[in-house]
Amino acid sequence: MIAFSTEREGYFDNGAEGVSQGAYGRLNLCHYVNDNIEHVERNRALFCSHNGIEGERLFVPRQTHSCNVKRAEVGITLEETDGLICNMTGACIGVNTADCLPVLIYDPTHHAAAAIHAGWRGLASRIVTKGIEMMKREFGSVPSDLICAVGPAISEEIYEVGDELKVQFTEAGFPIEEIFSDREDWVKSHLSLQRAVRWELMKCGVTEENMEISDVCTYQNTERFFSARRLGIDSGRVFSGVILT
Repeated sequence: MIAFSTEREGYFDNGAEGVSQGAYGRLNLCHYVNDNIEHVERNRALFCSHNGIEGERLFVPRQTHSCNVKRAEVGITLEETDGLICNMTGACIGVNTADCLPVLIYDPTHHAAAAIHAGWRGLASRIVTKGIEMMKREFGSVPSDLICAVGPAISEEIYEVGDELKVQFTEAGFPIEEIFSDREDWVKSHLSLQRAVRWELMKCGVTEENMEISDVCTYQNTERFFSARRLGIDSGRVFSGVILT
């Protein structure tokens, strides 16, 4: 099993480069952010060749901030999908992010994985819980066995939000005092996506020692990662995923 996140200007360790340009970095794999589609297809071919993956076993959903999770299978349609689960050897499942959380989950007992795109909408819709429940149902996964990695996303220091989000997270059962913060020098409340996903993973039964959550802020590190808030929506995406070797 290999878990990874691409960076804005590099991924390969053999000197190869992607072909995207400008705000799309070099190895943009996202097909719905107005990048040249020929560049995206070439990047995917390079990525697959580098990792020994057959093209039909690279699964990249078209994300819409939904709570839809699907099992990745050859030939499946991945429109309006923000989470994938899989136990197919030789497959790569992943999600594209540019401030939202990429949540990667691995079950070493059943050699199965999940890749979940979780912004505030996905978290408030409990998409991480849905993904883990699907792994339990489809693969027999036990939450305490799961290993979770959460990649770079926008930080609480930057992520200013409206009070209406407190209502939605309250309705979803989140502990508001743990995931929202207020300071005198802030005009609005700030949300910690990182603390929210930690709470949800633990609520699902994942142990704290089996999770690693990045504290790298995409907005503050656009030389390495993409940030839709800072670069605009017409820019590349970080592709985070799991390769089931």
